[in-house]
Amino acid sequence: MMLRRHLWPLALLPLLACAGQDRAPTAATPSRQAVLDGALRQQVEGGKVAAISAVVIRADGEVLYEGHAGGANPDSLFRLASMTKPVTSVAVMTLVEDGRLRLDDPLAKHLPEFRGLRVREANGGLVAARQPTIRDLLRHMGGFSYSFLNLPGMVEAYAREGVDDGLAAPGRTTRDNMRRLARAPLQAQPGTVWAYSLATDVLGAVVERVSGKPLDAYIQERIAGPLRMTSFAFHVPEAVRPRMVAAMQPTPEGLRPIRSGDRVPYPLTRGTWVSDPERAFSRTAYPSGGAGATAHLGDYARFTRMLLNGGELDGVRILKAETVAEMTRGQTGGLPVNLRGAGYDFGYGFSVVTDPAGAKTRQPVGTYGWGGIYGTGFFVDPVNRLATIVMTQTATNGGAAANEVREAFYGTMAQ
Repeated sequence: MMLRRHLWPLALLPLLACAGQDRAPTAATPSRQAVLDGALRQQVEGGKVAAISAVVIRADGEVLYEGHAGGANPDSLFRLASMTKPVTSVAVMTLVEDGRLRLDDPLAKHLPEFRGLRVREANGGLVAARQPTIRDLLRHMGGFSYSFLNLPGMVEAYAREGVDDGLAAPGRTTRDNMRRLARAPLQAQPGTVWAYSLATDVLGAVVERVSGKPLDAYIQERIAGPLRMTSFAFHVPEAVRPRMVAAMQPTPEGLRPIRSGDRVPYPLTRGTWVSDPERAFSRTAYPSGGAGATAHLGDYARFTRMLLNGGELDGVRILKAETVAEMTRGQTGGLPVNLRGAGYDFGYGFSVVTDPAGAKTRQPVGTYGWGGIYGTGFFVDPVNRLATIVMTQTATNGGAAANEVREAFYGTMAQ
């Protein structure tokens, strides 16, 4: 099977005139194809996910495996959710390389609404000891949170201010959501804990202020366009709706479609998140740097190949090799990365494997990646020079599916 370019509406064709083809794939060995095809079918037939696509690709474009089940195909579009975060993080680092942003800049230098941040305390709050920095935000050490993480005091504060997690609120602007977030307390002093959060949405707002362009326009100009990621978008054209995979959630009766406004359970924290699958088609939804993008499997594979090649793909350089190396090594000082569990650190937009045994994975040390709440996951293995991308649209179950498919692939390498 071939990774195919997505066919967009005629109105967009002038933007795609320079698009090219990836290297033709090498067929997977019969045993690998059978094992991984079986793994994908098992996810669907077992009722874990409704549809799933996966690819394993080398840095040079050689496709080691590609498969689809449950009606997904190479042109299927997926809501990336938090797989948007690495792309936004790369956008931030382009501004750092350009000298327009510094990693140790205090947040309020670029977003003045965040002056006067306070930290959640039983007595009503303490003044933050210092401003979160751009570096803090990239490594999720700025003190922010997410509503679905269900932290006492934080979930109530975010509800009171009406903070959006980047997954709903299709009529809201970036500036409005930043004002709401700035009024809420931090969960901890900046730089003291690793805490997954809206930090990458804040970084998206920083990119907008520093560049003077909407985040989606800046990413198109500096990343998606040069990499010929023709399907990558924050606002999906209505004409391609048939290619969007339906968002699903598990219920006691089985999988069912997620409806706009549904509160979807997040079992890890016993919290919930407000979902609006229609947000992807909204022309007014703010471009959430942490959760708002959409793409097909092949285009995200191009993004991972750029990372594997040290910031360059097909003669186009996005970042310096040393910048990619800095982004993809542990940056927390050994703090617990609690959403991943033991054996992981976190860099600038990616979790990083530090102890495969502790992480219960066959991935080597230095493998990095992340996933999304709609059921997407990717893993870049610089030792073996390959990337694995798994896409579903089944909330909460999808992350486990991505991990299982990944481990099945590594099992075929050991044969």
